[in-house]
Amino acid sequence: MKYSLSKAGWLGLAVQVLVAQQAQRVRTEHSTEQTLTHTTGLKLSLLQQSPTRNVVAFYEGADKGTGNTSLNFEGQDSYKWSEHSPYTADGWGYFTPDGREIPYIKRDRDLGQTFRHTGKTPKTLTAITVATGYGTNAVRPNTYGRGVSVQIFAVSGQPRLNDNGSGTETEAYHGYPHNRPTNTISPERDDYFEGETYTSLAVFSGATFPDKRAFGFAGPAPADRPDRTDTEVVPSDHPKLKGRLLRFELPDSHPLVLQPGQQYAFLVMLDQQGNQSGFTLANNYYGKYPDGHGIRRDGNGVFPPVAADPTRPFTDTVNAKAYASAHFPANLAQRTAIPPGTNGYPDVCTWRDLLFYIEAK
Repeated sequence: MKYSLSKAGWLGLAVQVLVAQQAQRVRTEHSTEQTLTHTTGLKLSLLQQSPTRNVVAFYEGADKGTGNTSLNFEGQDSYKWSEHSPYTADGWGYFTPDGREIPYIKRDRDLGQTFRHTGKTPKTLTAITVATGYGTNAVRPNTYGRGVSVQIFAVSGQPRLNDNGSGTETEAYHGYPHNRPTNTISPERDDYFEGETYTSLAVFSGATFPDKRAFGFAGPAPADRPDRTDTEVVPSDHPKLKGRLLRFELPDSHPLVLQPGQQYAFLVMLDQQGNQSGFTLANNYYGKYPDGHGIRRDGNGVFPPVAADPTRPFTDTVNAKAYASAHFPANLAQRTAIPPGTNGYPDVCTWRDLLFYIEAK
């Protein structure tokens, strides 16, 4: 059963949610130590074949369904809410133990993976390769040419599973297929890891997402821009966009040395907000990589998301805390200080592994 409330009821509900889920709410499930080094010179290119030389860690699994696990730094807000709203809304909110659906504002998202250097000697990290996903939003229309960065972490501590209060006899409170009143959400779908500390080693910037020509598209040049040959309108689910290998080559100016047996992580980030901007990353939701797991930076790092009032504008004062909960800080240093982890809304990365290749020499 879904619940509907009057406008006046939303303020009361927000307070009730904070009380009812106090046991579940955590500032973050991980900690971070910030030693930010921001370096330019990152390069991004499309590969035709998977890397084979100097690969020290990799995972090649990928689901090929319609899922859209993606980087999100969308300029247009939307509510996650199944009921009516006069504003943009789609999907479902999350649920309380007593069955209430809680609306929230769609969250910004960076995506990545932890991995282990299993070799016997130190190696200098040179490149990271991931792949676009296979869903219906593989590459959104305004992604081409946008700035992309990569953040690298050292990881310490051991992952410790938190079941978010949904045990073997309780459905998950969020996660696929999201429609909890009608469909069953497996209890592990909202589990997340605690116990890991992410120490930021560097943020590499300067890369741009490949243009349409790199993906094999071209179009007639407009009269005022005869130099343009990438004006073809490309659907986000075009087959040429799916499963394409994206190689991030790190600059030599700031070498990062991977130590044997040490755990590391990377996050891929869109630099700026943009309407219809974002791209998926190929992954297995139930991955089998033995030495790590998927991660994400999700909104402002506070869970669960602050309840929103979908009958009011996103930037209304009533939604001020919900809005802040959904979005990254504008300042890069503040954004990269938010520790990644596996918790996320609407889905977690706890069981997920990205398709990835780590090159080091």
